[in-house]
Amino acid sequence: MTTETNSPSISNWIARLPPSVFASVMATGIVGYGLGLAGHRGLGQIFSWTGLVLLLLLLGALIVRIIRYRSALLNDLRNPTTSFGFFTIVAAATVVSLDLGTLGYTRISLAVAITGGVLWVGMCYLLPALLVLIERPEPGLAHAHGTWFLWPVATQAVASTFAFHPTTIFSLGNIAALAIWLFGCMLYLMIATLVTVRMLRYPNRPETLSPTYWIFMGATAITVMTGSQLLHLTREGTLESWLFPTIAFTCFALLSVGVWFIPLLVIFGFWRHLVHRVPLKYETGLWAIVFPLGMLASCCQFLGEQTDFPALQLFGQGFIWVAVAAWCGTVLLWLGMLVRKS
Repeated sequence: MTTETNSPSISNWIARLPPSVFASVMATGIVGYGLGLAGHRGLGQIFSWTGLVLLLLLLGALIVRIIRYRSALLNDLRNPTTSFGFFTIVAAATVVSLDLGTLGYTRISLAVAITGGVLWVGMCYLLPALLVLIERPEPGLAHAHGTWFLWPVATQAVASTFAFHPTTIFSLGNIAALAIWLFGCMLYLMIATLVTVRMLRYPNRPETLSPTYWIFMGATAITVMTGSQLLHLTREGTLESWLFPTIAFTCFALLSVGVWFIPLLVIFGFWRHLVHRVPLKYETGLWAIVFPLGMLASCCQFLGEQTDFPALQLFGQGFIWVAVAAWCGTVLLWLGMLVRKS
């Protein structure tokens, strides 16, 4: 569900494979998880297994790209417009790990989570180093946009897997989850500042104001989701109970920020597609709308359960269908693109 080239050739598609292509796995996996939380387990499992298949297919394509098109991949790594898209690999692995754990495949879930965590550690240092150390004709800040939020998204996804396996990894999973979650919170504030400054300092063009800005909201949603898992650990006694009020306050604060962003992001889309008449067609960035919607529905259900807030749970159970509709719409646009190219 990811090809964006003008050539039907699979080799051409792999050569131009965007780093953020794994966002389709993230979106599919979290919709499946949210449906499961809402009680629609059968349908949720279909999405979960689809996400796993997508992950395996895209990993195969990525391996081929590393072997045959290494120079193109290295160019993406050096380019601050595309480099943060590689964090979708980490987030996709951790979302699939969460789905597998929910389905009862604990050991496989843990293996996938550890793999995602190792990749996350490497990217956390490699990508910022390349951003700072490579000389460019214009400041790196000029390239800051929605995909930069994939760094805190991947960070919170890793924290989520530690919270899901709190005592498995050297009996320190609970502390690691808390520490990484706090790091992700601070990282979100830093990236939000950089992206906001870029939007105010440099011109915003219709072609560059892409759907990836929805990750602005998605990053808050996944932070709330992981925070809700930490609340569960405090109620179990795995984490100190005095942490509960602070984590809960942070979750509700970020949830309010994320919900506030939705009308603004809709306005951005209106300005892009209706005012400036940019055609609505399939692009990888559309998954950056589906994932935040699915994560918002999931985090509301989980937070509502942990804080005894039934209205929030009901909202999440209803809102998951918005995410399902967005997923279906994105798939239809992808199919329409394939038909036009055939």
